[in-house]
Formats: sequence, C-alpha cells, structure tokens
Amino acid sequence: MHQQGDEDLYKERGFGKLLGFGKKPGLIVVDMIEGFTDPSMPMGSDLTPQINKVNALLEIIRNKDLPVFFTTISYDDDTFADSGLWYQKMEGLKTLKAGTSAVNVDSRLDFRYGDGLIVKKYASAFFGTDLIARLNAQNVDTVIIVGCTTCGCVRATAVDAMQYGYRPIVVEDAVGDRSLASHEQSLIDMRQKYADVLTTEEIITTVSAKYPKGSFTALIKE
Repeated sequence: MHQQGDEDLYKERGFGKLLGFGKKPGLIVVDMIEGFTDPSMPMGSDLTPQINKVNALLEIIRNKDLPVFFTTISYDDDTFADSGLWYQKMEGLKTLKAGTSAVNVDSRLDFRYGDGLIVKKYASAFFGTDLIARLNAQNVDTVIIVGCTTCGCVRATAVDAMQYGYRPIVVEDAVGDRSLASHEQSLIDMRQKYADVLTTEEIITTVSAKYPKGSFTALIKE
C-alpha cells in the first residue's frame, strides 16, 4: 500500500489527532553533537539544513524566555559498560567517548551557558536522566523536539514525552537521519501515534503569537 493510502487509513480509523500546544513549551535539541553531525564520523551525516532550522527555533524560543535543553550521548567507562547492550548492537557508539570532540554540541549551533545539558547513555532524552525534574521545575508541559536521528533518539524521546504526559511536537524540517527512508517513515509513525509534526515556520508562527515575552515569570514562581 502506498504512503497516501496508509495515511488515509490512519485518518479513517481516528489516528493522527492534534494535541496542540499547552501552557508552556520548551525546546529539546536531541544529540546535535559532532559524532552525529560530522559526515566523516562513523555515525555521522550532513545535517547542515537541520542545524540552520534549529538555530532559527533557538532564536524565537530565547526571545520568549522559554527553556532550552540540549542532549548529548557520552560514555566515560573504558569498557563501555555504561552503554549496556546498546554498544553490542552499534559499535559506532565507541566514538562517543567522554572528553572527545565527538560528544560536543556542534559549534554551528547557538548553544549557550545556562542551557540545560542532558547527558544520555541511551536513545531517549528521558531514560536515566533528570530531564523530567528539569521540565517540571520550569512548569513545561509541551516539548518541541529537534535534532537527530529521526528514527532513533528523536523518536524515542517523542514516545517517552507522550508516556510521561508532555505534549510532544516534532519539527519535521529540523530533525534528520542517516537514512531518508527511515526519516520519512518515522515522521509518519510519530504524526499518527505519538506527536504533532510541524514545520519550523509553523512553530515560529505559533510561538510568536501564543507566548508573550516575559509571561512565564509568575508561572515559574507558583
């Protein structure tokens, strides 16, 4: 069955309803680190277009005084015991060694002091991290998700966001993958089951209109 037929079937059966934005969104930039954004690296690919989109989103999110979180994957055990079975499945993880440039946020991104930095060991930004505590401390109920890879860590983060009660919004032109087929299919799956899928332009338009700058100071103190 071709893609349009699949989407028609989903619609007929009640999939793909919009969740919309909640009271306060935050931006999660998933794994835009050199190990993934440098095409010469074993796990890397060229994500220049996505980096440009992420920077545009960072500008509007910062303008509205909304929280920003970056994630990285970093292993500090010489035997990679902190990667569990994942290392056995993907040997490329050995490039993500703590203290190397591979685990650094790509320098082309507007990563600033004060942004939340979540250090992951596995796919989801939620699994084994303090992300939930950080989101709850800032009264975030909506997570705008960008980064890489679409079929892996982005998808895992979106699914967990839904499961933990946050409204996930995946930005389709600000996420990327080594495989175009995996990227496209994952966007379809997430749109139908786990997240809203919007463009950078749609996010900027909504955030610009819905969230006045400085409107969250009182909310944070409550």
